[in-house]
Amino acid sequence: MKTFCIFAMLCCTIPAFALSGGMEKAIVYSMHKVPCPDSPGAPRAGTLPPGYSEVPDAGGQCVEYELRTEKVSYIIRPRHVVLLLLGGSVAIKFAGSELLVHTGDYVKDIHCAVLAMTLRTKAEQRERAAPSPVRCYVGDREVACPEP
Repeated sequence: MKTFCIFAMLCCTIPAFALSGGMEKAIVYSMHKVPCPDSPGAPRAGTLPPGYSEVPDAGGQCVEYELRTEKVSYIIRPRHVVLLLLGGSVAIKFAGSELLVHTGDYVKDIHCAVLAMTLRTKAEQRERAAPSPVRCYVGDREVACPEP
């Protein structure tokens, strides 16, 4: 009987994982423009074209994003210029040494170099689970929110 229950659970979970392509949900937490590496042989992934950067051609600017899953925070650099919506949800998965990012806006996955990965602390995980208090502003001044 135990064997049958374990087999039934595996049959139900494996197809669901296969249909999602093994992708994990992540939130686009932040974006930074940084100088691209100029070392010989370094890929110039995600280089912004002139006009996107406020710095006039200072060796090119690259875009780096911070993606947060439930347990891990990733710093990534897309291989091609792409702007992701902050706070937006994306699906991610590893493919070799790259991270594939899938959004509803693009047909193909976005190939990204992984620059850093860190485990999120328990406090960060609780912060994500707890709802943030609602604050209302008029101009620069905080006011009491109207009752719903």
